[in-house]
Amino acid sequence: MNSERDDWRMYIPPAYEANDPLAIIRRYPFAMFVTADEDGHSFATQIPIHPELGVDGQPAHLIGHLAKSNPQAKMLKDGMPALAVFSGPHAYISSTWYVEMPTVPTWNYVTAQVRGTLTVMDGPEDQMNVLERVVSEAERANGSQWTMADAPEGKVETLMPHIRSFRIKIDRIDGKAKLSQTHPASDRDRIAAALDRRDFPGDREISAMIKALDAG
Repeated sequence: MNSERDDWRMYIPPAYEANDPLAIIRRYPFAMFVTADEDGHSFATQIPIHPELGVDGQPAHLIGHLAKSNPQAKMLKDGMPALAVFSGPHAYISSTWYVEMPTVPTWNYVTAQVRGTLTVMDGPEDQMNVLERVVSEAERANGSQWTMADAPEGKVETLMPHIRSFRIKIDRIDGKAKLSQTHPASDRDRIAAALDRRDFPGDREISAMIKALDAG
C-alpha cells in the first residue's frame, strides 16, 4: 500500500515503526485532514475519518466529510493530494525515570499518517453511505447501536446539503509507536510505573502500551 516516494514518508526510526498502522487509525479515528490549494495555501480540519478495506482485506481508502461552509470543503477537487494524521495518546517522559541508560527527557506517543489522492463525493447516495459508515464505526466503538434510521424524521435530509463527503485512495500509510523501545527493560518498567502514578491524559494508555510491548 505504500508508494515508492520515500520523501513522502513520516520520519520513523526503525525501532519505533508500528506493526499495525491500521489498528491506530481504527482506535483513534478523529484525524487531522490536510489539503492545499493550487496556490499552496494549506487547510486543516479535525474530523472523524475511517478506513475502507479492499478485497485483500488491506486498507484501500479513507472516507470522511466536512461542513460545506468550511473553506476547506469548498476547495476540494478530484485528484488532489490529501494527508490524514491520526494522533493517539502521548506522554512526557522525565529523565529522572532513566537509571540504566540516563538521557534527556522526551515524549512517548502513537500516531499514523495516510497520504493519498482525493475523490469528492457530492451525490446523495454517496453522501449517505459515508454518513452511515462514520456513524456505524463510532457507535460500534462506543458499544451503542444508533443508526441513521433512528434520526428524527427529515433531520438527515435537512443536513445533507450542508456537508461535503470525500474518499481518499491510499498511496502511503505509516504508523509510529515511540514507547522507549531503545531503553533497557528495567528503565521501561520504571517509566510505566511513573506514568501509572500520574494523571495526565494519555499517561495510563502509554504505560499500558509499554507493558504490552514487554509482555509480547
